[in-house]
Amino acid sequence: MPERRVLIVSFDALRPDMVTPELMPNLTRFAASGVRFANNRSTYPTETRVNQTALVTGASPSRHGIVGNQFMDLVASPDALFNTGDETALSAGDKRLNGRLVDTPVLSEILAEAGLDLAVVSAGTPGGCRILNHKAEGQGAFRLALMRPDASVPADRIAAAIERVGPIPKHRIPSIEWLTYTTDIYLKYIEPEQAPAVTILWYCEPDNSYHYKGIGTPDNLAAIRAVDAEFGRILAWREAEGLKETLQIVTLSDHGQITVTSGALNVAQKLTEAGFSVGDTVGGDQDAVLSLASAGGLYVRNSDPDLIARMVGWLQAQPWCGPVFTRDGGATLSHDQIGIAHRRAPDIGFVVTSDDAVNEHGLAGSSLQNSTYPVGGGLHGGMNPKELHNWLALGGSAFAAGQVVERPSGIIDILPTVLHLLDIPAPESVEGRVLLEALAENDTQPPEATTETYSSDPAEGYQAHVAVSRVGATRYLDRAWVTRG
Repeated sequence: MPERRVLIVSFDALRPDMVTPELMPNLTRFAASGVRFANNRSTYPTETRVNQTALVTGASPSRHGIVGNQFMDLVASPDALFNTGDETALSAGDKRLNGRLVDTPVLSEILAEAGLDLAVVSAGTPGGCRILNHKAEGQGAFRLALMRPDASVPADRIAAAIERVGPIPKHRIPSIEWLTYTTDIYLKYIEPEQAPAVTILWYCEPDNSYHYKGIGTPDNLAAIRAVDAEFGRILAWREAEGLKETLQIVTLSDHGQITVTSGALNVAQKLTEAGFSVGDTVGGDQDAVLSLASAGGLYVRNSDPDLIARMVGWLQAQPWCGPVFTRDGGATLSHDQIGIAHRRAPDIGFVVTSDDAVNEHGLAGSSLQNSTYPVGGGLHGGMNPKELHNWLALGGSAFAAGQVVERPSGIIDILPTVLHLLDIPAPESVEGRVLLEALAENDTQPPEATTETYSSDPAEGYQAHVAVSRVGATRYLDRAWVTRG
């Protein structure tokens, strides 16, 4: 067993402004006793599988290649957009790609080369669980998706874990029983049977209740209190087992959420009415394939520059359209500025309009949608500051005590920091940085942050902007917005 081990606990979609002593006393105390990063950032799109990949690669979508919850990859998915949330589709696509689902080394591979292991338990989407360790089959590693125990591995150990803990409860929202079950699998099976070098626990709340009950509603607050109580169980167990010196804990969220203020925009229909032929499946002779919830884009036929220009011009004239970006930029922001400059990225990326409006529960951030969430529910994907701002706090003997770091950080920094704790070199593909300012034994501070803003060329009353922070060579998205007039 290594001298240090790491537990990564993700509270899916948790907004940092909802981590309060009244609502989340355990997480608040944990952060106060360790190091909290007050300006942590998600990567764009602020979608779960994108940022799960960023977590296990230390890289942005430009490098790792998971550019959305769904995207076009004709090898992985010849007949439809590649849906990374679907375990069956994701597994089949990974096989078609000969295991090259991700373009960079992932955490499980890096650990395996060092003779160490990774265990993953997820109450989120089954595809998301696979993303966290898509190499588990070949490594004999433990990976349990509560939504798809049949697709979890190794089968004998999954069966043993379920036998010990009991059957997986029926899923409901808020997903309180699943929070308890996730914790039980960790405390009652993973730790006593394996005690891996790194474990990832992926709690599905508050994401589920944000989406379907609303941000700040009684159901949502109940879910947040429940997930905090589960984290409290873990802290109490660590204390009782005398593992505070050995077991380092990283707490995070993958993105925030904001409130839905519209029904589905039906952007495909709007494009059709404007004279463009648009589909949502691959194949045929349509002008473009659309992939959009609140963020996404258009895959244009043959990447035709004239067609791209016409569609960009039409999008920029729509009041519901926010920042637009293309590979080359100019009249738009560029994929490189946004962090999705990858072959899988759409020819035209864009997000729908969002703002800082406050919902009925006093929580800022709202957005239109091209999806089916209830009005008053929550969503994420875009570049509103509340979507990009995610939680990060670290605790254990390896970390300093009682510090709040204002310097920007991001989900891409977690992998290099975990590898540093385990004395494993980070691969060259890593874009994140070791969070030196969090370490208990460290005399070196990272550079101070700088900020810069990029703007598209003005285009008939429309201009898009994106603000980026840098710490050394590592960049973080702060927000993107549009000015009109």
